[in-house]
Amino acid sequence: MTKREKRQYQTEMINLEEIVPQNHFLRIIEKYFDWNFVYEEVEKLYSKVGRKSIDPIVLIKIHIIKFLFHEDSLRKTYETLEYNMLYKWFIGYGITEKVPNHSTYSKNYKRKFCKLEKDLLQVVFDKVIDLLEQHNCLDLTAVYIDSTNTKAYANKKKNHKEMVNIEAKKYQKELDLEMALIELHNKELSEEEYLEEVQRIVKCNEEVEIEEVIGEKEIIVSDTDKDAGMLYKSDKEKMFAYNTSVICDNNNYILTVNTNPSNMHDSVAFYPSFENLVNHFNIRDIKYFVGDAAYITSHICKTLIELDLIPAFPYSRLGYRKNMLKKYEFVYDEYNDIYICPNVKDLIPKGITKDGYKIYKADKKDCQNCPFKDKCTKSSYKQVLRHIWEEYKEMANDYRHHLDVQEIYKQRPQHIERVFADGKMKYGLTKTYYRTKERVHRELTLLYACMNLKKFALHKS
Repeated sequence: MTKREKRQYQTEMINLEEIVPQNHFLRIIEKYFDWNFVYEEVEKLYSKVGRKSIDPIVLIKIHIIKFLFHEDSLRKTYETLEYNMLYKWFIGYGITEKVPNHSTYSKNYKRKFCKLEKDLLQVVFDKVIDLLEQHNCLDLTAVYIDSTNTKAYANKKKNHKEMVNIEAKKYQKELDLEMALIELHNKELSEEEYLEEVQRIVKCNEEVEIEEVIGEKEIIVSDTDKDAGMLYKSDKEKMFAYNTSVICDNNNYILTVNTNPSNMHDSVAFYPSFENLVNHFNIRDIKYFVGDAAYITSHICKTLIELDLIPAFPYSRLGYRKNMLKKYEFVYDEYNDIYICPNVKDLIPKGITKDGYKIYKADKKDCQNCPFKDKCTKSSYKQVLRHIWEEYKEMANDYRHHLDVQEIYKQRPQHIERVFADGKMKYGLTKTYYRTKERVHRELTLLYACMNLKKFALHKS
């Protein structure tokens, strides 16, 4: 049995280059990722006179180390940097070289980097995407969208209620135009109503913004972080959180990141994420667009199908009452624009709601003696709502039965859900120590950039 002698301190000649393993993923990142873009971005923020500054690439690299090695905080990362040889090698420091103070990065960001036209951490994310495209790492045959919640740095008990504005839908102008065109074909319109619809169409075609505020609602607001939203995980459990909407490709690389309060529905968060995808990637390279039931809305289906994308969505049972007739049991006659109930009676269109739903009503006399009334409706007559873009939703539902779409949707847990699992277990996605939507989004963007970088390095090793 070998017993080591008492520790003796002696001078040794050490080459830091030899300490770092040749196959370590940090070496691959250094080999392929060019950091010089940081100088180009921040050069105008630095004076040509005065004392020597800390290399901005060093500050960015230290922040990246925090996520790559799941350090608890940036302060902890700077403390570890003092004795961790691997960290020092990555930032280009020598063994005995004094490392920056933990406050250096935050002060630089507050005084310099925040003045840039485009956020520096967003630029890092974009440069990583450029690297992936350059090495043909992306597989855009199918893209996957979903969102996950990150706990906010806010006490759930410190809150107050507040009235906030309800904003109009992103596609409100498009919806108004469609409804006005439908109403023009209504033979019962008076001359005055007809002119109103024409004016409505003219207004929709004008290049002016629609009225963004359509009402008010009461929400719970945090006293600590007003941008965070209240998330109800169950009747008893609740917390303030942020919701991050992410789109990834077939190789699990993150393509877009969008951060919102957790009380925003996924179908609303879809639009900025999808716009980001369209602006940065060739939409023609994408064949399948995969999402869960939260994204099954008429306009989302319309948006995807009009761009020749195949929506791969699941079946949704939302809105159906137990032991009652389902909407699909009423046959829609497209030619006559009517619904036919199981008792073979017609439901006639009787107007459009402001949300774009056509109302189909049955005759009270038909419902009065109907043998299916107990399973059909509790009121004196049955009515069915059909969105003016319902056909796109039906097309998406039809795609669901295609074998290729079924196979693609089965792969969803291996891709987007795996991304979130890795993020929470290995990169600290579960919670944030930052406040305000801007700062949280900044950190989460860098987190996903680090996930992409590390995945790229492991694939290249």
